[in-house]
Amino acid sequence: MGKKPDETLRQRIIDTAWELFYSQGYGNTTINDIIRKAGTSKGGFYYYFKKKDDLLNSLYVVFDREYEKLYSDMDKKQNAIDQIRQVSKYVCEFIDSNVSYELLSELYISQLARRKQDAFLSHDRFYFKMILEIIEGGQRRGEVRGDIVAYDLAEHILMLERGILINWCVLAGQYKLADKGHTDFMLYTTFLLP
Repeated sequence: MGKKPDETLRQRIIDTAWELFYSQGYGNTTINDIIRKAGTSKGGFYYYFKKKDDLLNSLYVVFDREYEKLYSDMDKKQNAIDQIRQVSKYVCEFIDSNVSYELLSELYISQLARRKQDAFLSHDRFYFKMILEIIEGGQRRGEVRGDIVAYDLAEHILMLERGILINWCVLAGQYKLADKGHTDFMLYTTFLLP
């Protein structure tokens, strides 16, 4: 019988990797650094990940865990557009505090190079489902335009957010994302109004 996967070890490796990527930079972090700090063996690391690049794909796990915390505490009776803007503010603040522009750039570079980043853009992710649910509720209450289906509006929100994040990366993090990025998002989300 094969050994049962230890999901706590996998999660510890992911959390350790992201901590090191943020503090040392992605390019300066080695697999051995991750193994040492996570307190595992090479076999433990390679059971879950073939190479360091595979950890880039785990960023969505870290983000979605944060989104779930935010959404569980969010006032669902609040206006839908305000909820979406609250999520955006949280995303910008979280990235400012936990993800450098260099690291986020590496993630986007790997996606553009098509290095298996399908999960990050998946509509099965909690983030997409959360935005979709907020928009659908807003459409039912007349807070969000109804001439475009909720699914398409959710995709537009993700494209908008991705554009703001890529701009921040292209400008080498010259500004505080929680300020300018969120301000831009507030301006651009007026397309949701009925």
